[in-house]
Amino acid sequence: MATVRRHKWLLCTLTFLLYVSAAQTADDSLVYDIPKLEGVIVDGDPADWGGQGFQVNVLTHVNRATAPPDDFDARFRLAWDDSGLLFLLRVQDDEPVESKDMGWLWQKDSIEAFVAPKVGGPDYYQTAVAPGCDPETPELRHHFYDFRFTEPKEKLAIEAVRTRTNSGYLLEIRWPWTNFAAPPKQGDAIGFQLFVNDSDASRGRFQLQFYPLFYSHNSNRMHHVRLTTTASPDILAKVWPEYYGPVQIRLSVLACDELSGKTIEARDGGRVLATGTLSDDGKRPTAKLLLPLAPKGGHYENLALFAEGRQIAGIHLADADKDRAVQLVQADINFKPYVFTGGQFPKCDFEKPRVMEGLLGNYALKTTFYDKDYGEVTQPETPGRYGAVVEVIPERGRPFRRFRTLCRVPDTAQLSPWWTSDIGASITLPETYGIDSDVATAYREELGEYLKMVFSTSLSRTAQSGALFAGLYEAAPTDGPRTAADSTMSVDRQWWVGLKRKIYGTEAQFPEAFLCPRPIEGPPAPVIRKGSAKEAGMMPGAKKKLDALLRTWAGDTDEAFAVCIARNGVAFLHKAYGERDGKPMTLTTKSYMASITKLLSGVLMMTVVDQGLVGLDEPVDKYIPPLRGIEIKTPLTIRHLYNHTSGITGHWRDDMNDFEEALAASYPFISVGAEHLYTGAGYALAGKVIESVTGEAIPQFYMNHLFTPLGCAHTDVTDTAGGARSIPMDMAKVGQMLLNRGAYGDMQFFSEETFEKMLPRPLTNILGPHTDLKWGVGIIFMEAKGLSKRTFGHGAGSSAAFLVDPDNRLVISMTRNAAGANFSKYSPQFIQAIADNLVDPAQVEVY
Repeated sequence: MATVRRHKWLLCTLTFLLYVSAAQTADDSLVYDIPKLEGVIVDGDPADWGGQGFQVNVLTHVNRATAPPDDFDARFRLAWDDSGLLFLLRVQDDEPVESKDMGWLWQKDSIEAFVAPKVGGPDYYQTAVAPGCDPETPELRHHFYDFRFTEPKEKLAIEAVRTRTNSGYLLEIRWPWTNFAAPPKQGDAIGFQLFVNDSDASRGRFQLQFYPLFYSHNSNRMHHVRLTTTASPDILAKVWPEYYGPVQIRLSVLACDELSGKTIEARDGGRVLATGTLSDDGKRPTAKLLLPLAPKGGHYENLALFAEGRQIAGIHLADADKDRAVQLVQADINFKPYVFTGGQFPKCDFEKPRVMEGLLGNYALKTTFYDKDYGEVTQPETPGRYGAVVEVIPERGRPFRRFRTLCRVPDTAQLSPWWTSDIGASITLPETYGIDSDVATAYREELGEYLKMVFSTSLSRTAQSGALFAGLYEAAPTDGPRTAADSTMSVDRQWWVGLKRKIYGTEAQFPEAFLCPRPIEGPPAPVIRKGSAKEAGMMPGAKKKLDALLRTWAGDTDEAFAVCIARNGVAFLHKAYGERDGKPMTLTTKSYMASITKLLSGVLMMTVVDQGLVGLDEPVDKYIPPLRGIEIKTPLTIRHLYNHTSGITGHWRDDMNDFEEALAASYPFISVGAEHLYTGAGYALAGKVIESVTGEAIPQFYMNHLFTPLGCAHTDVTDTAGGARSIPMDMAKVGQMLLNRGAYGDMQFFSEETFEKMLPRPLTNILGPHTDLKWGVGIIFMEAKGLSKRTFGHGAGSSAAFLVDPDNRLVISMTRNAAGANFSKYSPQFIQAIADNLVDPAQVEVY
């Protein structure tokens, strides 16, 4: 998603990426001059702009993706006057689809603009604007999110007018300077960030961005927009530079349509370094240029891209060492194949060895193989699992390792060629693909051949295939239920945890088996039980009122959900609403918990903190040996990982067995404690810490020390940041344990003192005095109207809810896969209705 709204349970946190590099490949925040214009009236007519303003004609997703121009495109101008910041946007959109929900305008066709009085300062605000082109929502609408800190704070204001065009719309806006505590003056630089969102019925939301990161909505990462009398050169192209080999820089260029077929030049001042021609094939104009590195010890002073004598884009080079580190993080080492026959191990190399030679020089690969029992071997004597530890020894730079799983199958296996293999393969195509089922049946043989090819080639190209087959080879038939911890990937992760502890020496450092929960000392803690509203401490008729509201909500949305509300340990409302995939939602239908997973993994960390295995303010390299001996300005602690100040960006896949090895390449370049960047990568690294000190992989640790003891039989989690699937009763049990401050029934998961360490605390000691952020170990205080200001939990990209109000002894769990229609209409009513029906509510400060 595009936005993080602090502390509000009803708003999503973030969508997830499988992989984002830990360091950026260009300057994150750039400086652009915008001119002062006189006489601009916000009326939807661009004539009074006179073709002036700082102009940006090329916008892409941060991953470089674009949509076909006739489907979705956008360009904008920026200027200023004595009254405010001026903005003129043209959008080409063939299918208007807008959210009906004011709180979720950004989910569909809209813009999101973030404005700050100063880059790096404590204040900013966000405006979501839906243009009103959808026949079902024909009026322009806007919604503010206020993150200003400095007084005075006037009511946020906007002037905005939309004009329809033949191919989309034009949007003209003035954000008045009264939105700032003090108006800027000429020469000052403010912060600006822009997302332009498009949501077609045939696909999900697509986003064009004038912003350097996927997310991190704070003023540190906004572009500097300087108020001047003249504009910076228009941006008519985007350039992505990367260091290519030891002596070259490769420029990937995407230009606006007007430049199709034009000759372009990369210049440093007046010196031409490289030339090329933009493509002219009916698609978006692109080109690639190679230019030499600056002479040793020097650098380019004014690198830019030109066409027809006019600058069309600046070229912003990252630090060379930093860029190379990112490329090392991303470099892929493959065995061909991962699943093999015979008495010799397959060979391995980088997927792009020539590129790696440029980065590393003449490198060598030293591979050590281990059998399933962790014995070092030189040949695969028997079928089954083998682990390969590949050490990369570069000509220049620090050696590093990558871990891969291989599987030898019996020699009778038919592995190649794929077209002779006898593999029965079939698939049921989703109806949304628009292929008639009878047609699919008629062509089932061709579909089967295609699947056979994909399956066979994946054995040589996909690292997951080795882990999958190794797990299948070891698994035994069972009639009992399988959990997420039983999956082949989870079993593979556990195997690698064992080997890494031997290689790194942490097995000797932390030799004891981890025991948790432990028997409670004293009387049992409350557990969740079903009962009446009266037993729970709710007003007469509370259950009926809440159920009626939820039934109304279910009838006015397109998203099913299930709810469990408990007070004083009594679950007085436990019910499912709506339909999912054409079937009634049930209380055991698992739903996506998204970032609530971060809270769950925070609970895991507190169990090891409680037993003294980990200290929240200890350096991470105490527990992760690959990070030792690397110079870093500010030591990275466990606490940094959980409060999003680690400097590690993105949501990495924490099932990467060599995650810590990959991170080591970019570790010197992370800025620990410099800013608050919402991330899953910190949690992933924290998961590796838990594995290092306990010897249990995260999927198994969840089951052994949290879900099985609590009786959460319908919860699957294999990661630390966003992958949990659960049901409301299971989540309510976790909530009750936290409400009990670490205990549940006769079980003690951690002490009350340890629970206190988990709670949110101000980040002023890290970020400085001008922040109001508070963050705990996987939990934050949640703004839920009518509930105590000590209510805690975590938000979710799926809009699932997890709230614990310790003052009112209340646990609220709602599971769902998405917000659905009218979420922001009903979710506040839901929370308020609970608060309104409490008997003897706590006499404390509430939202």
